[in-house]
Amino acid sequence: MNNTRHPHVMGQTVVALTPTPGSARLWLFVLVVGLPLMISALSLGLAPLSHDAQPLVGDSLASTAALTLASVAALTLLLWAALAFCLRRQSLRVDAQGIEVRSTFFRTQVAIAQLQLDQARVVDLAEHTELRPLLKVRGYALPGFRSGWYRLRERRKAFVATADSRLVLWLPSTAGHGLLLDVHDPNGLLRQLRELAAHAHPR
Repeated sequence: MNNTRHPHVMGQTVVALTPTPGSARLWLFVLVVGLPLMISALSLGLAPLSHDAQPLVGDSLASTAALTLASVAALTLLLWAALAFCLRRQSLRVDAQGIEVRSTFFRTQVAIAQLQLDQARVVDLAEHTELRPLLKVRGYALPGFRSGWYRLRERRKAFVATADSRLVLWLPSTAGHGLLLDVHDPNGLLRQLRELAAHAHPR
């Protein structure tokens, strides 16, 4: 079993974000590869019903269809491979200065002093619907997966990195946005952040 936390490297702790669920990867394939192929096949099938003459490869409808579908498949598979690779670009690092999150195309950093840890909590989004991502501002979304910048139902701006876990960590901050994070041990991450904050500002 993989541990969520890894050994400290140069004062940093690497915390694993919850991996992208298989259902999201399947949806990505269907939307990026399956849907364009289906639309292309449907268009080719309806082409003979059109009154407009369509240019054919070698005067053959079969050759034209095969070449068209092969081209669409090649292009969409390349796009799918690039987007699927981005789904694996997930990292979270914590040190005495703050927290850094990278998720797909997006990244944010928040200093420990900016985190409002007295208000931070582990939540079930099925119960705390006010913290659900509502409006995608600049993000990447698939069923069961959210990444990037969103407006929550309560209208606050948040950097979101969630998969399909029931519990997520909500970290409000004074940095102009909060963090909604899906990690294996959200309570453990919250404890670690509070310990770092206590060492940074001892009483």
